[in-house]
Amino acid sequence: MGLTNLFSTFSGRGGLSALQMALLLALPLLAPASFAQQPVQLDKVVAVVNEDVVLQSELNARVDQVQKQFAANKRQLPPMEQVRKDVLDQLILENLQLQMAKRAGVRVDDNMLNQAMAQAAEPYKLNLEQFSQALQKQGLYESTRDELRKELTIQQYQVNAVRRRITISKQEVENYLRSEAGTAAIAPEYHVAHILVPGDPKDSRHSELADQLYKQIQSGVDIRQLAASHEVLGIPVSGGDLGWGKVDDLPTVFASVVPTLEAGQISKPFTSQNGFHIVKVLETRGGSALKLDQSKVRHILIKPNEIRTEKQSEALVRQLYQRLKNGENFADLARQNSEDTKSMVSGGDLDWINDGMLPQDFMDMVHKTQVGTISEPFRVSSGWHIIEVLDHRIQDATEDNKRNQAMQILGARKFETELQNWLTELHDTNYIDIKPNVIN
Repeated sequence: MGLTNLFSTFSGRGGLSALQMALLLALPLLAPASFAQQPVQLDKVVAVVNEDVVLQSELNARVDQVQKQFAANKRQLPPMEQVRKDVLDQLILENLQLQMAKRAGVRVDDNMLNQAMAQAAEPYKLNLEQFSQALQKQGLYESTRDELRKELTIQQYQVNAVRRRITISKQEVENYLRSEAGTAAIAPEYHVAHILVPGDPKDSRHSELADQLYKQIQSGVDIRQLAASHEVLGIPVSGGDLGWGKVDDLPTVFASVVPTLEAGQISKPFTSQNGFHIVKVLETRGGSALKLDQSKVRHILIKPNEIRTEKQSEALVRQLYQRLKNGENFADLARQNSEDTKSMVSGGDLDWINDGMLPQDFMDMVHKTQVGTISEPFRVSSGWHIIEVLDHRIQDATEDNKRNQAMQILGARKFETELQNWLTELHDTNYIDIKPNVIN
């Protein structure tokens, strides 16, 4: 962290992402000689930050990284006094955030750290083991992991602290969705290919060829190969892969056709003044259209605890199952026995649940159980369950999805502003003592 603004304008107090830091620290893979060991010098305190300190060695090492990064990018380094001032400011902010994250109990486990290391290895086409070995050979493995752990810790703490400061009203969301920018941002993108049979749309030869090409493409012939052939049955054809684009990026003649097609679908031949067109949507991404598979379920949960063993829990849930088979009311038994405190008051009703909303082993049983029937007792990580599946449906969640996307976009915009405000407040409301003659 601490190099992003230095690489651009030196004006802010933001930070480098964990992945960027990992990549920066991994630069010796490209130029090992540039990270040779420096002579050991006596250390001293350059700044006191609450109960902690920033050392001269930390400042020098970070300034050295910045100099090498600017040199690698062939960019002009700002005046050294400015570099040292901004780097020290970043180190102070990092120190403050690490102190606060520690007090808040923020932890980065080895799995998270390994995932970030694996991402850092990708540009070098190395796996995690190869990347780790390369760093170990240069004596940088431990320092890279330590720095990356710090960055991930700061990142987690920042997200939690800043999100609490962000509010987005319903009116803001509605205004954004009605705006031109909002409409464009959540519009889907299409990967489109097409073929054109140019000529007079009234010419029967061209019409017949377009129909033949349509049937060939439907049978599996690649529309791009047909377009690249330049001529079919003595009649010229053109077209090809248009790449990715939103509707507004497509030729006007396609704008009313492409949105009606799903990925993999082909349009019937349609005409323009240029001739006959056929388009195929190869892929889609983004957009707000969303349909959810939902199930209405109620359940009874029995968990082993300090006074009831696993065997006793299984015996109890099987007794309840037998009572249900004998005709007792599911809701009554759930209220009296279920240990899911959220659903027991409503007779075990989980309401409508989306596929993927609950653990997969639970959802697998939902899918296996027929509507109107009760499952046999089954064990998952949360305990023993009996479920009753009341109904299935496909729910159109497009409007909710639009609003969720708008919330995310607006939240991301506000996050950057609030992050800078929060970092400024952090800097101004804590004890910081910078020692004399540090910058020069």
